[in-house]
Amino acid sequence: MADKSKPAPRGKRERLTQAAVELAHRQGYRSTTLADLAQASDVPLGNIYYYFKSKDDIGRAVLEQRLGEVAMMEQMLSALPSPLERLLAFVENSIGNAALVAELGCPLGTLSAELSKDEGDWTAPARGLLGGPMTWMESQFAEMGFGGEAADLALQLQSSLQGASILAHSLGDPDLLVREGRRLQGWLRGLATNAPLSSARPFGPSGATSP
Repeated sequence: MADKSKPAPRGKRERLTQAAVELAHRQGYRSTTLADLAQASDVPLGNIYYYFKSKDDIGRAVLEQRLGEVAMMEQMLSALPSPLERLLAFVENSIGNAALVAELGCPLGTLSAELSKDEGDWTAPARGLLGGPMTWMESQFAEMGFGGEAADLALQLQSSLQGASILAHSLGDPDLLVREGRRLQGWLRGLATNAPLSSARPFGPSGATSP
């Protein structure tokens, strides 16, 4: 009888996709060869074309997985009770990934920059790697009551996080992203306190600012 306590081994296509996602982050999608992918996924080189007809198909799978991760994160954040808490948690996620970002760069930013340069059917979807979260941020600021300012506030938050990510990676210093993230969290709390029609519930029962 099979041991049901052990997870089933991942299929070859899933292993190939995951390996491609990791390699694209570590060394760039265009710099990743099929031989790299075969070695990292433990799938024979000759078998790759059975699952992906071209390297561009692999790129689409990488993009789809990253976009899926963005959607999943937004879904998880939606369980939090207020837009302030969702935005704070979004920034906290960046802070938690500071070491990885300092080593390899922002996984969404680097892939977006690389794929958006291409002329193909993935150029527009690739913009969603950064544009999607920014649209989500805008909706959170709108829910906080900022209305016409929501888009500008979302731009400020996203550009601050991405700028700090670039600096952290370029200088190899994760603390730069951590410091900027903490500053942004303070900025968000201040905005929520002064929101004109805030439904973000920035204060807890005792009147303390929510974490």
